[in-house]
Amino acid sequence: MDSALSLSTVGITLAERGLRATNREQRNTWLTYRMTAERMKAGQLFFLNRYPESIAAIKVYLSSAEELQLPEEIGAAYNYMGYCYTAMADLPSALASSHKAMDIMRGLGGGVDLANAYTGLGNILDEMGQHDSALFYMRKALELHRTLDRPNNRAATYFSAIETLRHLQWPDSVDAYLARVAPLVTSIDQPRTSMHFFNLLGQREFEQGRNTEAIAHLLQADTLALGIEDHRSRHYINRALALAYAAIGSPTLATERAELADAELKEDLGLEKVRAVSAAQATAQQEKQLATAEARAEALRKGRWFAWALATGGVLVALLLAVLYVQGRGNAKRLAAAQEELVRLEKQREAERVRTNVSRDIHDELGGSLSKIALLSDLVQEQAGGEESKQRLRSIADHARQVRGSLNDVVWAADPSSDHTGALLQHIADRAHRLLQGTGVELHLDLHADDPARSLGPAFKRDLSLVVKEALTNALKHARPTRINVRLHLIGSHYELAVADDGQGLGHSPTDGGNGLANMRERISAHGGTLSVRSTVSGQGTVVQAYGTFNGV
Repeated sequence: MDSALSLSTVGITLAERGLRATNREQRNTWLTYRMTAERMKAGQLFFLNRYPESIAAIKVYLSSAEELQLPEEIGAAYNYMGYCYTAMADLPSALASSHKAMDIMRGLGGGVDLANAYTGLGNILDEMGQHDSALFYMRKALELHRTLDRPNNRAATYFSAIETLRHLQWPDSVDAYLARVAPLVTSIDQPRTSMHFFNLLGQREFEQGRNTEAIAHLLQADTLALGIEDHRSRHYINRALALAYAAIGSPTLATERAELADAELKEDLGLEKVRAVSAAQATAQQEKQLATAEARAEALRKGRWFAWALATGGVLVALLLAVLYVQGRGNAKRLAAAQEELVRLEKQREAERVRTNVSRDIHDELGGSLSKIALLSDLVQEQAGGEESKQRLRSIADHARQVRGSLNDVVWAADPSSDHTGALLQHIADRAHRLLQGTGVELHLDLHADDPARSLGPAFKRDLSLVVKEALTNALKHARPTRINVRLHLIGSHYELAVADDGQGLGHSPTDGGNGLANMRERISAHGGTLSVRSTVSGQGTVVQAYGTFNGV
């Protein structure tokens, strides 16, 4: 891949030389050469896990495609951008790029780019916890692939669908898809494709209790991942290996693999890449605001000096002096306001820098330790003698995971890169799934933002997410529901929230005047909103509702 990247860079250089030397009639030919090389460069950077660089290369590729007016290439560029943002866990940006790709591809009919767009959207929805919708789009992609001679793309779609089926806990479908993709993997015979297959196969065998076979296939996957320097895949593979070794009673090997998984995650630096892109986006926005404020201040200064120049020319001196006096006072006020805005923006930038550092330090220093405590507790359980010892170890692991979950919430609230509506919806979905996991309660989410990139104040996003958590926790503890619906719509500057359960109703809820309701109302009223708690229309269950407006950062 390094050689391919080098050659594509040379190709770009040669094409640019041709563009400078050619006439107008041949320009499109050289531009097409450059666009092709740019696309290849972006692809190699993606497979090398250099996602921010890949996005930069895709944007250049997109620019060439737009100049050539090639809609299929424009759609492909947005689709590739969506893949990069998904890999960096920037799901709002990924969703926006994917929708742009879909809009373009649908108008061009079926083809490999439309199939890739379906797969990309499915991956994003799967990451957002919307597994049913994710599977719908992946199946549409597989239907298209039946008529296309693109085995690599088809295999990749199968792998994505298998991950989604595992999340849906449909083991029979997982087995069926693994059987279908196996001949494709053999015919393709490429390290990355084989790595993904052996990883998924090994994890499925571990779930079936076939630990020896699972370890063999996971070791094959790890060897392939090492050969292509895919640190992120090695993290997941070695995490699975640690559990498999623990299951066969090899705590030493399990601990080694757990430590290797942690080291590979740090090596991949996925979190740092996300922060780098988020920081670059935030800096670009702030610099744009600063430039606007500085331009406004400079215009005011020039206006004042221009008025003085006219006045000294001796033409209508008295009138100009009067106008100057009036305008000068107004300009002075506006200039002072512009300067205050510059100071405010600088302070905001510094505050966001501090918040980023805090979230990074919490995540890196405490998060890794808690994960290790939980994993090691799982490993030691396998060797514990008495039931009491096992129970204590299980308690340690459970508490470590609970604290890690709470820690993730704190990091999210402190991280300025999540100060937008898309991140809020994603966090609420993640938190809801986490709270209801293993409870047997059916969760239905209806989360929507008309502008996923719209900025949010950090206090508002934190308080609204905590209101959802409080409502879910109360329903689980006291209502004994079988189903909970969470609906949050952010339209313009307005929001509407409803958390409804089909449980025992208000008579069994601590929100009948308790601290839970008081806390929720206080959080909502702090932002000018209104919160109410009532019975459902059928009388079987409780609805917590809130609505109001919010301001951007």
